[in-house]
Amino acid sequence: MTGILLFELAMILITIGLFYFMRKKGYKHALLKIFILFIGVFLFEVMSEPMWRNLLLHSWSYIYHDVSWIITLGWVNIFLVSMLLVDHYFKKYSEIKRFWLYLLAVTIITVPIEALLLNMGIRAYDPVLTSTMTGISFLSAPIETLFIVPMIAALVIPFFKVFYGLFRKD
Repeated sequence: MTGILLFELAMILITIGLFYFMRKKGYKHALLKIFILFIGVFLFEVMSEPMWRNLLLHSWSYIYHDVSWIITLGWVNIFLVSMLLVDHYFKKYSEIKRFWLYLLAVTIITVPIEALLLNMGIRAYDPVLTSTMTGISFLSAPIETLFIVPMIAALVIPFFKVFYGLFRKD
């Protein structure tokens, strides 16, 4: 359980670190960005909850059934890092080109982490879902992860962009 606690604490510390990094670098509305991403990811996690299981985490980290705010923070961190990197290195690209780069960056970051979580037993897929998978793995994760992750990102990123656009106070 020590590894699980370290994982949970790491997600919290990484989020705090990203917040302070964004504040230090002059990013506007860092907390609002994190909050909107959290809501977007959380809503997706609740709606897709029957497809996968978040296991072995401490009881304080669950919000609803096996939906964990720690896993949600992990996703928030992945989205934030992806968007910060793409926006920094490709700021002259159009929004649509950056959108595709966000999907790519999220996928590149997520697949090895998903494999790690699967191997640690923190993440598992519902048998109904695994029965439809090919059985082919990529970096110890199902090959389907390469298709699922960009689909998740394709929902969360526009949610973030729309709601951040509505609520920011420039």
